[in-house]
Amino acid sequence: MTEIILAGPILRRTTKNRVCVWLATAKPMSLRLTITDIHDKTLGQSDTNDLNKHCVQLGKNLWIYLLQAKPDETSGYPVDRLMCYRLDQVNSNNTTDPLDLADLAYGSLQYPSFFIPSKLKHLLHGSCRKPHGGFNSKTQKFMPDALSHGHSILKETYDNLELRPALLLLTGDQIYADDVSISLLAMLRQQAVIVTGKQEMLPLINSPYKSDPSTPPHLNPSTIPLHGRKLELSKKYKPSGAGSKEIDSGFSSGESENHLFTFGEFATMYIYAFGNLPDWEPLWDWQHLKDQGVTNPDDAKKAWDSQDAPLHSFHSTLPQIRKLLANVPTYMILDDHDVTDDWNITGDWYDGVRDSPMGRRIVSNALAAYWAFQAWGNDPDNFDKDLIFTITQQLNDDKDNSDIADRFDLHTWKCRGWGFSIPTEPPVIAIDSRTQRQYENRFYPALLLDRYALDWLRVEWAKLKTGQNIDGYTCPLIITTTPVMGFSTIEFFQQLALWLTSQVENLTAIHYLEKLADKDGFITGWMVNQLDAESWSSNKEGFVNFLDTLGLLDINRCAFLSGDVHYAFTANASFNYQNRTLQCFQLTSSSLCNEPDDKQSRFLEKAASLDKGIKTHSNGALLSNKRWTAKVELLEIENSNIRVKAECNLGLVEFKAGLPISHTLLTGEGKLVFRIP
Repeated sequence: MTEIILAGPILRRTTKNRVCVWLATAKPMSLRLTITDIHDKTLGQSDTNDLNKHCVQLGKNLWIYLLQAKPDETSGYPVDRLMCYRLDQVNSNNTTDPLDLADLAYGSLQYPSFFIPSKLKHLLHGSCRKPHGGFNSKTQKFMPDALSHGHSILKETYDNLELRPALLLLTGDQIYADDVSISLLAMLRQQAVIVTGKQEMLPLINSPYKSDPSTPPHLNPSTIPLHGRKLELSKKYKPSGAGSKEIDSGFSSGESENHLFTFGEFATMYIYAFGNLPDWEPLWDWQHLKDQGVTNPDDAKKAWDSQDAPLHSFHSTLPQIRKLLANVPTYMILDDHDVTDDWNITGDWYDGVRDSPMGRRIVSNALAAYWAFQAWGNDPDNFDKDLIFTITQQLNDDKDNSDIADRFDLHTWKCRGWGFSIPTEPPVIAIDSRTQRQYENRFYPALLLDRYALDWLRVEWAKLKTGQNIDGYTCPLIITTTPVMGFSTIEFFQQLALWLTSQVENLTAIHYLEKLADKDGFITGWMVNQLDAESWSSNKEGFVNFLDTLGLLDINRCAFLSGDVHYAFTANASFNYQNRTLQCFQLTSSSLCNEPDDKQSRFLEKAASLDKGIKTHSNGALLSNKRWTAKVELLEIENSNIRVKAECNLGLVEFKAGLPISHTLLTGEGKLVFRIP
């Protein structure tokens, strides 16, 4: 049976009214999900008559299931009680064969377990999980994937609901689609063809047009040597009928030598990262890799040398990750590396990739995989049958119908349903700040949420308030992939660099040249990319609009759970605007497995030493009703003077009376605790 299950089971959305379990299989199966107490009494089951609604085929050998079991009792599933779940294969004669999940059970339990908290007491959160991102230096050994520390916590606390984490929140970059190790891509591209049943192609021209005769209509990724995809992404071609402008993929990742291209490659990356299939091994041997065909063997060998040991470390923890994901309700929101580095960073980036058939299709493939492997399980009700039909139609089309493909590209790009909420106490809202940006200038930092996204936030809050005990004292947990109340010193340096760049750009000669080339602001756009300047504070209007929206909702305090930045910190903060004050806790855990190098770590330590006390930011407006002030104080790790930690970590948040009281970093060197006053 294990060879049929490709990935999972993963416990997903879990509330009093429904429990969802996700898995991927290589063959269709008639499956039933049963929820029990620890004495094997049935508390709820999925309906096999609804199986077609909860299963999609996304290739010849890939079926995705999101099984949903509703409770037998009208009062819902019990809270604060340990429960288990079982998966059965239902045979044609209505007999059942339970799947063997004993290796996923903790302690003396027979099946994976979970509980639904009446009030949150502990949760886990983290981001940025790059398989070869473990760190090696003269002073440190390779660190394991920090997500494995969650397994250690559950192993210790599985039967103690006072200490057992109730949720796992993955806040972005669950995979790295652009920065893939050469050994891993060699395996993924082979398995992708097996899983989907075909070699997927990428378009190089828009379907209504003819290209230059030297440009073929499609690219076959299997013809690109290992470590050679960055070159392919930068190649320019000149389609006729669509204007004379040369175009390339539009991608800007600096580490894209082994970028994922096809849906099958994205899917197999998720299957690998979710910890399944022990026979799915990267190609560890350099000579074997070289024999498959490698672009620039010297550079590729250097990459392999640096990637091999940390990838082995990551690979060794995969069984622990699978067990963790099976036993804790897990929610996931996307960030750029789930698609490609710099995704939608500026309006110019967005336009360049959208106008490239190749770039556009890679993003569409990434979003389809994100929906199937991450987003669907956050809240199945967020996705209508039209989107699901669009994705399944494209991925099961063997005739490469251009109309089906165009619909696929348009529909995935314009989907706005990636955010979600969880009706816990306190409630959780996950914000998608990648696909709902507003570009005031094509080269300048964007507003991370446009007006429609802010309206969505208001609607989601209204939904949470309906029938729940929520008032002005409630402290919602808001997942924002990048910190809202950031590391002030780093953000100051970014803003200073952008200001200096703008001064250069205002020079008459530079301004004239940019105007002549129809690229007003190009130099600033280049600097935005170099600095990765997409923090909330990079666009002050967007920063204020977001925080003011929270104030308008009568939210007086909140906790932001963030990642992205590859270091961890905890801050007390406040935002004052128009006689309203928002008290904030900023809890940042990054990265799970992508640690800065020695030089970056030393810079962060130096910058943190400058970030003592309360840092105040203001727009300096003369009129009081236009003036806003933000105050941020980085907290110190207990029994130390460390404020910022650049080590692979998983965040553990403890709550009391609905408020976070500690933020613990689970690291390879032990537990580092921020006490929150």
